[in-house]
Amino acid sequence: EVNGQYFVCDYKSTHLGNTFEDYTPDALLADIQSKQYDLQYLIYVWVLHLHLSLVLPDYEPSRHLGGVYYLYLRGMSPQAPAHSGIYFKPISMTDLQYLAQTFPSLMTDGQGEL
Repeated sequence: EVNGQYFVCDYKSTHLGNTFEDYTPDALLADIQSKQYDLQYLIYVWVLHLHLSLVLPDYEPSRHLGGVYYLYLRGMSPQAPAHSGIYFKPISMTDLQYLAQTFPSLMTDGQGEL
């Protein structure tokens, strides 16, 4: 949680190359998609969303759900260019609606409604 927003954050030690240029946003996205980490983070986001809907009385996904960070440790260093090794994906209401349709039995009201 940072400033009232909640994030999924996952650390990766994946070796993509020996230079910081091997850890650009495009390289990270290609790795995430090839290893299906995008499916992984969507499941994590869905569980976080359900949890927050139960524990935060005033929960609003658009206000409280910050997104996903994947931190590729081998691409991060004080000497690295800004954002090297850092993948960020905001989560939209469309993403949550898709997840509600995919996992309707996990909704607290059983109806698949957000």
